Amino acid sequence: MPARTRKLLLVYPPLTVPTSPPLGAPMLKAYIERELPQWRVKVLDLNLWCYGKVFALLRAGTLRFGVPPLSTANPAELLKIEDFFRGKGAADLFQDAAAYDHYGGLLVSLTQFVAGHLGQAADAWKPDAPLDPLLAEALQLIEREKADCYGFSMIFSQQLPVGALLGRWMRQRTGKKVIFGGSCFTAGAEDFLRWYPQAADVIIDGDGEEPLKKLLQQEGSPADVPGAVFWRDGKVGGEVARNASQYQRDIDAYGGAPDFSDFRLTDYYSPQPIVPLLLSRGCYWRRCTFCVHYMSAGLTYRLHGLEQVIELLRAQVVQGVRHFSFVDEMIAPGHFANLADAIIASGLDISYYALAKPNKAFKPEILRKMAQSGCAYLLWGLESGSQRILDLMDKGTRIGDIEQVLRDAHAAGIANHVYIMAGFPTETHDEFLATLRFLDRNREYIYSIHRGVFSIEPGSPIFKDGERFGVTRKWMVKPTSLGGRWMHECASGMSTQQAMEALTSVQPYLRAFHPYAVLMAYYRDHALLLYAQRGMNQMRALPRNFPVPALLGTA
Repeated sequence: MPARTRKLLLVYPPLTVPTSPPLGAPMLKAYIERELPQWRVKVLDLNLWCYGKVFALLRAGTLRFGVPPLSTANPAELLKIEDFFRGKGAADLFQDAAAYDHYGGLLVSLTQFVAGHLGQAADAWKPDAPLDPLLAEALQLIEREKADCYGFSMIFSQQLPVGALLGRWMRQRTGKKVIFGGSCFTAGAEDFLRWYPQAADVIIDGDGEEPLKKLLQQEGSPADVPGAVFWRDGKVGGEVARNASQYQRDIDAYGGAPDFSDFRLTDYYSPQPIVPLLLSRGCYWRRCTFCVHYMSAGLTYRLHGLEQVIELLRAQVVQGVRHFSFVDEMIAPGHFANLADAIIASGLDISYYALAKPNKAFKPEILRKMAQSGCAYLLWGLESGSQRILDLMDKGTRIGDIEQVLRDAHAAGIANHVYIMAGFPTETHDEFLATLRFLDRNREYIYSIHRGVFSIEPGSPIFKDGERFGVTRKWMVKPTSLGGRWMHECASGMSTQQAMEALTSVQPYLRAFHPYAVLMAYYRDHALLLYAQRGMNQMRALPRNFPVPALLGTA
């Protein structure tokens, strides 16, 4: 094997909730080191590092907050956040729901404050001006690695300003190639490059393994690299070029387990490690009219073979990891049945959660096998309790079937979390009430509500063909690096403001669904540990007090 003479640094920028490690960069590390043995890859999780620095500044008394509840919190209480989520075992963490919501709420506020501060500081920086101290120290960590190439992996929009500044700095200070990628570039990579013209040499849209390999193998223009978005002829500020993405059918060829060796999993903000894994790429449905997420896989659905999935799991279990988040866009019922069989046959003792669509193909026998294989809870894309709205969304689900699936999953020992959406175009007040009535009819079987107000996403079917959905006007309310935030008006139904007010008015009712703590709907990894640690029988025994929403009282 030739000596590894070159170094690639993959950076995960701040700031997102640090309950588990990032996945994309460790997957790329494993692939590149296998395929290009002359390259050594290091993954730097600046997100987790940033939280550590924030708490160090709090301990030193040099960090001040100007917004409640952080400004009114006792500094000693803020310093307990780390120990509460990281220093306790699962049995201790889940003993006091009020304490969980208290510290969980503080961590949410801290995350929002620091993310906002870093984003504003990154966007406001001008050449020759002093850098924000946190950003300056982050750059020192990157520079210290003395890499030959730098990659930045980003999933969430709040990471983009910081990633752009770090990339720009490294390009200009080192002259080395800087590559961006991640699921947040599903739509808007060209917009991002125009917004931050100096941030990157190339952005990769779609599967990253083969394009990254090709970029490392060659010098010069990325003109022949699949999925590359770049300045044509290297002229910054000129014309943006985009190459068609290629999606390898056999994703087993990308290799084995992601390489988390650059992380200490016990440093993340969970009492036990939760490792994310991707068992497929894309979405088997690919028809939801409001969605853009499945587009990152090029309108494909590609599965890892079951043998490889078991090896992915086994590679983590032998290192002491038992809890997993399957971060697939959605796992189909038939594949779930085969996956459950394979896990049971392997003898692996694990717990996991995943996303799914509640259709009638989830038969009781499939759900029982899933529970036996370690499925603790599922995040179901319910979206609405109105059949007309579900049909407009092209969800492919029926209200009666959804109710039966929720009952069957509950009977099998799987906790049901559901997503709901208010304000889909032309949704009426009565149709939103239908969603509330659905939840009320099935509250015995539902353990958490994940909710939001519809917003129109550039690139989605409803954005492209709004008239078909009753959208009479759409306009950009704020330009952003990924194509802007948009508002819309409809010929009928609730306005966005009315939908927000309706959803806000029933928040106390929705929060009552989780039998333990309100913020379990926010910390999805912790919910897995709670269910695995307590078991569904204990969860069912916990009391839940549902306030009657005024909206339901008027039905």
